[in-house]
Amino acid sequence: MRDDLLKEGLQRYARDGAERASQPAAAAIHRRARRHRHRVAALSVAGVLLAVGLGVGLGVSGAHRSAPTVNQPPAPPSTIAPTTTTRGIAAGQVPETFVADLGGRVAVLSTGTGKVVRTLRAPSAGTSEHSVGLSPDRNTVYFSSTGASACDQPGIFRVPFYGGPAVRVVANETAVGPIASSADGSRLAYVASACPDSGRNDVVLRDANGALLHRWSGMPAGAGSLKVSLSPDGGQLAVTVFDGLDPAGVRVLDAAGASVDDGRLLESSDPGCRLVNAAFQPRTGRLAAFERCLPKDLQSGVPRFRLVYLDPASGRLLSRSLAFDDHTGGDLHVSSLDFDQSGRYLLFAVSSADPADSQQPRPATGTWWSGGGRPVRIHDDQRDPGSSTGYLITSAGPSW
Repeated sequence: MRDDLLKEGLQRYARDGAERASQPAAAAIHRRARRHRHRVAALSVAGVLLAVGLGVGLGVSGAHRSAPTVNQPPAPPSTIAPTTTTRGIAAGQVPETFVADLGGRVAVLSTGTGKVVRTLRAPSAGTSEHSVGLSPDRNTVYFSSTGASACDQPGIFRVPFYGGPAVRVVANETAVGPIASSADGSRLAYVASACPDSGRNDVVLRDANGALLHRWSGMPAGAGSLKVSLSPDGGQLAVTVFDGLDPAGVRVLDAAGASVDDGRLLESSDPGCRLVNAAFQPRTGRLAAFERCLPKDLQSGVPRFRLVYLDPASGRLLSRSLAFDDHTGGDLHVSSLDFDQSGRYLLFAVSSADPADSQQPRPATGTWWSGGGRPVRIHDDQRDPGSSTGYLITSAGPSW
């Protein structure tokens, strides 16, 4: 592991130096890498590994990351500057880690093995950490926290990706789905449940310090997707809406609308298909969406999920990508999807109300990634200690 950390440090400082057009000498890089290794070693808590590479089976290199800032205490919320985008992961490289809500705690997991690299926030007695999001520069993780009830000390926090104290950025509000960031890290978007409970959910846009920029009302609690996606320029939001329990399409919102219903409604172009989740693709601005299609023969056929790419302005179908069947009898649901910053790799979660579906053949419930081809399942190594069958816990709202 020592050699791996040293290699990671050498690669990071070489990359950062190239970006500044002033490459440090080899001796300087070596000294910096050794200091970085000591800082990382100091962060080991309770035997949790702090760095895990991709599995050999994936056959890809680890992702570049910017230097950790865990020894620098975060500024108060009123003075925290928006994060800035650093150099993205090189083409052809899958991000080696992602963040997720894992059984009520905020964790960094290995994309290759599903193992926990480190726990950023473990819930104390009576609290739950959930609704995780990652900034584009991979330096900041956002999450919601509540007490015994949804309105018991609710808030949205930020914590350094490499570990450190959490800082509250929004009070008296909790995100009920993953927290999205704009491409430059200056804006956050999520579906919010306000306190006291009003029985309705809002789509909220804030700056990285937590200041409210816009709020879209009019979404009944329990209806609609819990996932919001921000366009690359941060000027548009995409959220799935429902008609009762049935998906009705994707609404694309801009700052001119007062409610979710004012957004442009995009629907599947094929009969029997409904859009169930959507995310803007970084750099291209296209809207990727999973659509759930019912079989023509409801007695013998099975539902099918397809990934499509749409023009967010018109809803016109641009292309189709991966597809998979639901062999569980219609229980599966694509609960979230998220691109890496290159826009090449997609991370998505498949969920079901029946825990036995985790043992189904492909696709089983769990976390998956795809680079446009056959999806690869990320095997979560965390098991439910309260279950006699030991079903795998599904990572909720995974984010790259």
